[in-house]
Formats: sequence, structure tokens, C-alpha cells
Amino acid sequence: MKTKKTSNPAALLETWLRVDSTSGREAAFLAALEAYFGDLGFDCTRQPVAEDRWNLLVTRTDNPKLIYSTHVDTVPPFFGPRREGDTIYGRGACDTKGGIVAMAYAGQRLLDEGYEDFGYLFVVGEEVDHVGAKVAADLELSPERIILCEPTRNRVVAAQKGMLKMRLETDGVAGHSAYPARGTSAVHKLLDAIEALRSHDWPEDDTLGPTTLNIGTVEGGVAANVFAPSAEAQALFRTVSDTEALLAKVEELVEPYGQVTNVVYNDPVFFDPPADVDTCTVPFNTDATYLGPLGPIWLVGPGDIEVAHSDHEHIELDSLEAGIDLYERLGKLVL
Repeated sequence: MKTKKTSNPAALLETWLRVDSTSGREAAFLAALEAYFGDLGFDCTRQPVAEDRWNLLVTRTDNPKLIYSTHVDTVPPFFGPRREGDTIYGRGACDTKGGIVAMAYAGQRLLDEGYEDFGYLFVVGEEVDHVGAKVAADLELSPERIILCEPTRNRVVAAQKGMLKMRLETDGVAGHSAYPARGTSAVHKLLDAIEALRSHDWPEDDTLGPTTLNIGTVEGGVAANVFAPSAEAQALFRTVSDTEALLAKVEELVEPYGQVTNVVYNDPVFFDPPADVDTCTVPFNTDATYLGPLGPIWLVGPGDIEVAHSDHEHIELDSLEAGIDLYERLGKLVL
């Protein structure tokens, strides 16, 4: 059995944080993972996703009992690592290169103890459209468990909210704003549509809490003295109930003013955490929705999602070390 120890988890993380893997530019980091796990004696298989983009499946057996998985892409902008005491900063430090380091070290421990029936699945595109996970769902795998990494402060997720993302579009009739009878403002109609959504009483769930709505962008109009001929807004719900039913209600509320387009959605996910672990619920979206067809998932990882995507993204080394211990422990529950 071929294994290779790296100097320490912090050093490995800093090495990987020097590689830019913002969404669409994942190849260099995947190549680094391919080399790393290849040196440990794993077979590495590239699964094409799009031109010059691929997922990486890392295995020692044909159909591993356990799969550790996460995404390799990060949000922009890229910035490299720096260390301050026991904290490592850098894009992807917690979301999710720190988790990948923890999974790698947990795997090395499992190998040292004679466990081999596990592997890794690294996917692209989670931060944009989950394209890697959607393609990975077609892999001929049937693991007893997938351990999926997101920064949850090492708490195993009991449930995650769903997501409904859309564009709201309204049309008007351009004209001189001094003559209201001769024009219609698309901006006014858009504001009415937004208010209809904001004032509605959306579902709540005992576990996940309330449905939330964010209006992310609003655009429209040409000048202050012209009725806007068109307007649009980007809106996103974090859902706690059947998302398709919620979409139907959104369309009903918006219909008097405009239309709902460019819809993307998925439902909330409820998990089955093992006994005797810290648990939580999360309001953010993950690849769990799309990897679920491959097998049951435990969603957990080191680091804190609240600093992910920020200009001070970081991970504490004690969280990283605790993540290694937890991934090893969870792995043994499966193996």
C-alpha cells in the first residue's frame, strides 16, 4: 500500500491556496489533487463536464463504500494565502480547500489503519450552477454514504433550505413623465410586484425556520423624465417547503404586473445525521441536492460559512484539525 505524508495540514493548505480555482478555472487545482492522490496509490479518473472542465473521481476499489466529496471551485476574486498565528487566510480557505485538506488527512489515517474501500469525488461549478454535481450524478457509483464538505463548523447538517432564483420582468410604455395618461412606468410595476412578494406571508418550518426573500438587483428606465419602457429584478428565495408550490404562488402574485423568467430552483433537503454528533441546519444551497441520487449524505466540514466569500476568508487551525478527526470518525462509522 502506497502512502505519503505531507509535512502538516497547514502547509498543505497553504500550497493549495496558492492555486487559483475560481469557477471556470478549476483545472490547475484538480491536476494538483490528481497528482497528490495518485502518489498515495489511488486511481484518478476525469469525468468530462464541459470543454476544459472535468470532475475528478479518486478510488482504490471499483465501487467504494464511502465517498468523501466537495467542490473545488471558489468565488472570485482570487487572493493567495497568508498566515497570522493559528489562522490561515486565502480564497477557499474554508470554502472548501480547508475541508479538502481535512478529508485528505482523514483518508491517510484510514489507509494507515487498513481501510481501503473509500474514495473521493471532486466537482466543479458549485458556486455558479452546480454543473459538476449534476454531471456527477450520472456516475456508476452506489456508496453507502457520501460525506459532503461545506464549512459548517464541524457540525453535521440536519437540514438545508431550498432555493428559488428568478428574474422579475415588467414592461411599460415610454413617454414624457409630465403626461401620465400617455405612458406607463415599468419601474412602478416592478416595485408593485416586489412589494406583493415582500408583503406575502410565506411558509415557515419548525426545523428550518422562515422562508426568506432577497431582491438582489433592480434595473430599468432611461431617465428621470421618461416613463421606463422596461424593468427587471433578480430575486432569490431560501425555501423551507415545496419549492414548486412556492413558485406557483410567486407567479400568481407577479402576474398582474409582469412575468417571472429564468427560474432555477431546488427543494429543501433533510438529512440523517449519526448519533452523538453536533448538528445544525443551514440556510445556504449545496451540491447535496444533486448528489443525493448517488447515495445518502452527511453534510459537514471545518470552517465557518459566515467568512466564506469575504475578503477575509479564513480557517482556524483548530477547526481544521477537528475536521480531520471528525472525518476519520465518520469514515469508520461507514467502513
